[in-house]
Amino acid sequence: MSQRSKVHGVLRPPILLGTAVWAALAIASFGPRVHLGIIEVLFLLGPWVVVPLGADLVRGAGNPKSSALRDWLLITAASLTTISFFVDNRTAAAWFASSWLLVCAGFAGDGVRRFVSSRRSSFTQFCFAAGEGYLLVAGAWLVASRAGIQLLAFREPIVLLTAVHFHFAGFGSAVLGGLTYERFHESNWKAGLQAALVAVVCGPGILGLAFLFGPKMKLVAALLIALGQFGLAAGMVRAGIAAKNGSGRGLLFVAGASVAAGMILAAVWAVGEYPLQAFVNIRHMAEFHGVLNAIGFVLCGLLGWLLVGSESAERRNFG
Repeated sequence: MSQRSKVHGVLRPPILLGTAVWAALAIASFGPRVHLGIIEVLFLLGPWVVVPLGADLVRGAGNPKSSALRDWLLITAASLTTISFFVDNRTAAAWFASSWLLVCAGFAGDGVRRFVSSRRSSFTQFCFAAGEGYLLVAGAWLVASRAGIQLLAFREPIVLLTAVHFHFAGFGSAVLGGLTYERFHESNWKAGLQAALVAVVCGPGILGLAFLFGPKMKLVAALLIALGQFGLAAGMVRAGIAAKNGSGRGLLFVAGASVAAGMILAAVWAVGEYPLQAFVNIRHMAEFHGVLNAIGFVLCGLLGWLLVGSESAERRNFG
């Protein structure tokens, strides 16, 4: 059985639909009639694929009725958000995008519930809760981007890139961190992995704040994330080595290699920012680091864990 057919065997129809819609948008963006750049295409991967897939891994299918409602809300919000990128009127675009902000607020509320329910005793649940909380920040910056607001004096493409950052480096990385920690929480290298994952989970927020304080803080925050992500990559590769599912193993290997390459590029960018002579400009960061992080790391990592980690899904859920 091919890797594609194996993945299709575990992906639910709503996520397959979202994948098809996003792929169509990505292909259409190469044509002259669809005005979507690489940053917009990467962002839309979040609402259409990564967030629904991450939600499945964090919560499981659960009650069929509640899952159906969640699917309907996610598809509706993703559709309205996509429309916002084709609307010239900034006010209308912001209203369309606000549907995704409401969804993100719902996830953030669930993150608070998850954190309280775990009584701070489960590091896995802490990772999941932090990831869901980052979505609220991502949704707010999305609305600011569609409204044309220079949030905190930042202009485009930084505003939309911040929304991208908190979807993938925030939500996606935190979910992958929680899944990886759960697999190795009883191993001898638990302490080292947990230290790396603290950097992974807290790093995106620190980096976001560092933009307010200049290149020195950005350098420290970017290097902190890079070190944490290398630890996460090692954990995912180790999980892949032990995995019985060949397709899942390969996807975890791809995810580990992608985040390692992406973090090297991020570190180069941060070092270049320190003397204010960037070696890699922000557009190149979106094209290379963004693709590696969003598709190679987060998407492949989530698919990999879906294939190799579904047996333990019930143990993760808090209802």
